Amino acid sequence: MLFNMMKSELRFFVRQPSFYVTALIMFLLTFFASISDTVQIGGAANVNVNSPFAIMQIVGIMSVFSIFLVVNFVGSSVIRDEQNKFSELVLSKPINIVQYRLGRFLGAYLVTMLVFSMCLLGVWVGSGVGLIMQWLGPEMLGPNKLAYYLIPLGFLAAPNLFFMASLFVMVAQRFRSMASMYLVAVALLVGYIVSRGLFTDIEYRALAAYLDMFAMSAISTQSEYWTIAERNIATLSLSGELLYNRMIWLGLAALSLLAVVFNQSHYLPQKQKTSSKAKDAGSQSAALANRITFKGNMNNSWAQFLSRTGFEVKQVIFSYSFLVLLLLSLAMLIPSLVSSTGRYGSDVWPVTFRVVEMVQGSFELLIIIVLVYYCAELVWHDREAKMSEIVDSYPVANWVFWGSKYFALVCVIMLLCGFGALITIVYQLFSGIDNIYLSQYLVRLGYLFALPFAILGSFAFLLQVVSPSKYMGMGLFVLYFIASQVMASYGFEHNMWRISDTPSAPYSDINGYGHFLTAVHWYNLYWFGFAVVFAALSYSLWPRGAGQTLKTRLRQAGYNLGAIGKTAVASGVVIAIASGSYIYYNTNILNQFITQSEYEDRAEQYERQFAQYKDAPIPTPLDVQLNAEIYPKTRRIEATVKLKVENKSDQAITRFLVNKPDYTIEWDVFMPGATLEEYDEYFGHAWLTLSEPMQPNEQREITMSVVRQTLGFVDQNSDTMLVHNGTFIDNSELFPTFGYSIQKQLIDKNERRKRGLAPIKLANKIEESQYHDEPLFAENFVTFAATVTTDASQVAMVPGYLKSKSSHNGRTTYQYEMDAPMLHFYNIMSMDLEVKREEYKGIALEVYYHKDHAWNIDDMMQSIKDSIDYFSNAFGPYQHKQMRIIEFPRYRSFAQSFANTVPYSESMGFITDTRNADNINVPYYVTAHELAHQWWAHQVIGANVEGSNILSEMLSQYAAIMVMKQKYGEHNLRKFLKYELDHYLRGRTTETHEERELARTVNQSYIHYRKGSVVMLALHDMLGEARLNKLLSRFIADYRFRTDSFPTTLDFISYLKTDATEQEQVFIDDQFNAITLYELKLAEVEVQEAMQEGELHTVTLTVEAAKKHADGQGNEEEVPLEQQIDIALFSADPDTIQEGNALLYLQKHRIVSGANTIELKVKDLPKFAGVDPFVKLIDKKAADNIKSL
Repeated sequence: MLFNMMKSELRFFVRQPSFYVTALIMFLLTFFASISDTVQIGGAANVNVNSPFAIMQIVGIMSVFSIFLVVNFVGSSVIRDEQNKFSELVLSKPINIVQYRLGRFLGAYLVTMLVFSMCLLGVWVGSGVGLIMQWLGPEMLGPNKLAYYLIPLGFLAAPNLFFMASLFVMVAQRFRSMASMYLVAVALLVGYIVSRGLFTDIEYRALAAYLDMFAMSAISTQSEYWTIAERNIATLSLSGELLYNRMIWLGLAALSLLAVVFNQSHYLPQKQKTSSKAKDAGSQSAALANRITFKGNMNNSWAQFLSRTGFEVKQVIFSYSFLVLLLLSLAMLIPSLVSSTGRYGSDVWPVTFRVVEMVQGSFELLIIIVLVYYCAELVWHDREAKMSEIVDSYPVANWVFWGSKYFALVCVIMLLCGFGALITIVYQLFSGIDNIYLSQYLVRLGYLFALPFAILGSFAFLLQVVSPSKYMGMGLFVLYFIASQVMASYGFEHNMWRISDTPSAPYSDINGYGHFLTAVHWYNLYWFGFAVVFAALSYSLWPRGAGQTLKTRLRQAGYNLGAIGKTAVASGVVIAIASGSYIYYNTNILNQFITQSEYEDRAEQYERQFAQYKDAPIPTPLDVQLNAEIYPKTRRIEATVKLKVENKSDQAITRFLVNKPDYTIEWDVFMPGATLEEYDEYFGHAWLTLSEPMQPNEQREITMSVVRQTLGFVDQNSDTMLVHNGTFIDNSELFPTFGYSIQKQLIDKNERRKRGLAPIKLANKIEESQYHDEPLFAENFVTFAATVTTDASQVAMVPGYLKSKSSHNGRTTYQYEMDAPMLHFYNIMSMDLEVKREEYKGIALEVYYHKDHAWNIDDMMQSIKDSIDYFSNAFGPYQHKQMRIIEFPRYRSFAQSFANTVPYSESMGFITDTRNADNINVPYYVTAHELAHQWWAHQVIGANVEGSNILSEMLSQYAAIMVMKQKYGEHNLRKFLKYELDHYLRGRTTETHEERELARTVNQSYIHYRKGSVVMLALHDMLGEARLNKLLSRFIADYRFRTDSFPTTLDFISYLKTDATEQEQVFIDDQFNAITLYELKLAEVEVQEAMQEGELHTVTLTVEAAKKHADGQGNEEEVPLEQQIDIALFSADPDTIQEGNALLYLQKHRIVSGANTIELKVKDLPKFAGVDPFVKLIDKKAADNIKSL
């Protein structure tokens, strides 16, 4: 019977349209994701489309969303007999109930697996078609090995679907309702997505690997550090966390399946309602006696609308599904609030703008599900309840039915948002937030978040009205939603293409809503016009009575609309056309809108025509005289700069390119004896032609003027540098730049290949000495003075010292002058902020901040003081008599060091909650890092060649870590370095070109920041702090403010090798000139306790070790290891210790390739042992370095 039931179930489903529809959807989703590199499901840069890693990601992701496949096939199989009133008949037969149930289950499960396997077929076919059509290059495809498809199918999809199937058999047996099962499926999907977000921090990944029912965290743990080469060839192994995960969840699946199969209750008897015949007869007589005379009018329609709306809203609010929604919203929001972390796992204050975005992020998917589910339920529930013929016979206008149901949908959305707001407000109060801005909840949750979903809901209603079934309508909306997510990749990038989309409107405590709401108002008006049309069409096509086809309703649509309806349609069309025209005028005529494809075409042509001028000489600035007028209210700046320039090349300059800056409506460049040629609008530049060539070493003067202002509004890429309060712009963004622009080139290597462009040269080679007289950025060290005017309510600021300040007619003018050389890289700022001032050792310290963000001002001040002390003592004197930190709006999330001035985003350290002493103090660290740039960049800047990033960023990281070490102790650096190592190892897995050696890195932050931190701490450990700092001090002294020649990493390495031993030199070369990785593992620890008092305990450790060198793609080869490496014993977990007294033993031991046995004698019994416990080496799996005893 078992096999007969399996065959019967298979035969039943393969005859159903849903089998072919779902199979086709699964196939097409992965087919289009594999046919080109435009849209991807999983995968990563530089990874083959059909690589085992990409297929593994696709299978994992698709298996998560296949919850609904399981409901459709397995769930429906369980309740089909009961729905068809067939269960009593079947169960009255002498059948083996266990085999009957198990056979049907296995049949439905196999059908689900068969449908799911179509996604693998889609990858195979799609990648082949992509190669034939040349949408994929040969280098983007690897061999199509069967194992690449079968391993993830067997290790991921089959167990995942089996667990889901077992679970939903239980759900189906309990609730016997498809709607209930879909609700559980939604709850499970949402809960899973939320839980995934809770365990992303490095501290919780191991736990997540076991608890993840879909094993996505387990495969992430196994493959998280796979390099590009490994991702293209390595397959999953059923070991470690993945093995235990599969055992846990398959065990639970088996238990739930057995519980269902051996359940002795064949069916759930339904209680039958009984009624009195006399009462029924009386009711029928009363009903027959009713004589209703009714004539419809608008007043009656409004009364009906209010009555019907009340009914629909109550039906929704007091339903079981709405309660589930509220519980889901809690389950999504509360974990997001309590687990909200910033950089390095730090806590963040729940300020209003942040928690509002948490509500939006947590509820976005949930509200999409609401639209899918409730639109279907509201439109179809009368028909499913067999009441539609009765209800449709009422003398009620179509718009009453549609309007009441639509209003109920809007109520669900608003109530969810209100519920989310209430939860977050309570959380803010409990967290100690005093300033709660209720208006943000109203505007940002109501107007900016809920309203677009309400507009989208009108479209979802229309799809349900015109669909022949509820599930068809749901499917159409889901298909639209998927299409809307990818259509930008196919050229439909403007927000006018996607229903209810608007330009973003970020909120800043400093700048409020700024200028962003203007565009939002117009877009909402535009989509409101569409919503009116959708609404009118919906109620004109509303199904009334049995047997009315869509074709019939279309013929009656004009009649059903009536004069008012036709007026509404006409009004909606007029509103949409008028507002759409105005939007187009602003975004595409007043301003420039460029699609990605157009940008790539322009970049290709730019490179083909002008790459020949890449090394053409350009003037170098020597002196800067700035005059700027800032008008915050109109977001306008009028600026002029006079530059004294010199031709530092050995060639005469006859002409050079001048690049127009973005958002500039007027500009001019004047140089005596030179002419600015006609502006090329396509490429955004013009030639400046000199009538008399500028000879080598000749100096001249250039005057540049600009007016920067955005006219109207834009669809994307709004100017966030020039704002009402918190303007922050640098000279490279404000003024024209000279010469060939690297930023205008096409970077993506696959796109370059398609267009026949040679591989891009990311940077000049170190060996190309002709670039050693150019700095990495900012052209030169200059003298600087500025006059800046802004509104009297704000403070204008640039690098330098304030020499004078005067006010006139509501405007204030500030004059600044710098008394030391500074890079030709300066900021211009205007803001209304609070300020805290102190003086420290003759240096004026200032921190400008928003009044609600005062939490960490003292930490920043202390970091400045500690940094000045350490850096001045270690590297040399601080060149300024002032240091300022200025908070700027969070539209950009970074801190940046200019001469004596550090703009610092409000989204970073200002809102970090530093009350937990176990966390890394991010404001303290970031302030130290940015202050270190006053030495490492603003005193010494590397040459314009590869590797020079480390001379500013890596050395600033080292300097900041030393300040933290001095503040918090050396043993507290372990947590910070664990994050740095993790970021490096993860960064190299997503490299878009190739990983470079540390000495040759090019704008690869995961190398010069993250790897640089670990390497510098290893050097600090090997050479000693005093010796290393002495070398750095000598290096900075030799190159401080040099303009004749700028240092390279080869110069830096030569300083490090000064007086170094042979072993030290080998280690330095390993770290800087090779990609060196260690594999250290504490394999075994044996403890032999002392037999008598006074004797020492014996601890024997077995350390397995290897050292490998990798190429740019991650291919590794083992090299001999012989090195002194730390061995440590602890009395407590090294991840939690705060003081060094938990350290029982720390010494270096000679470690070689292979197994190493180390015997230690200690007085106290250890609880933990470790090899390289303080993360001084690049170890690919540092988690196995520590072992609990």
